[in-house]
Amino acid sequence: MTASTLHDIALVDVSVDASATFGDAARALSESRLSALAVIEAGRVVGLFTDEELLLGVSPRYLDELRHTAFLETDLPSLRERARAVREEPVRKHMRKAVTIELESSSMHAVERFVHCDEGALPVVDGENRFVGMLSRTEFAHALLKRLSEA
Repeated sequence: MTASTLHDIALVDVSVDASATFGDAARALSESRLSALAVIEAGRVVGLFTDEELLLGVSPRYLDELRHTAFLETDLPSLRERARAVREEPVRKHMRKAVTIELESSSMHAVERFVHCDEGALPVVDGENRFVGMLSRTEFAHALLKRLSEA
């Protein structure tokens, strides 16, 4: 990791096209082992699909308004049914606005982005705003600690 850019950080090339389904995005997210992936249209990031969207998508619609669920029975069959129902919905219906970071950003800017947003991974874009890969907060923190210990 250089002091001036993110070029030396390992990026994960994980994204789905904006035409993908919820099921496609869920599968890609699971396989990536990241907490978020980019939703791409014509090479540009148009949204973010996170583990939170995954959980909200397969849970009953009212769950995001409840403050506790102790009165609910554990009901795996209804979750499975909801997952089947949402599988073919467009990922656009389940994505959030993406916070991106440019490949040429400084390490300090990356620290600021991760501190001030809830995402565990951020889409990295080039100077023309095209998707380059996902920057994992964990991978970034490890690379930063390694660089600091070498200094």
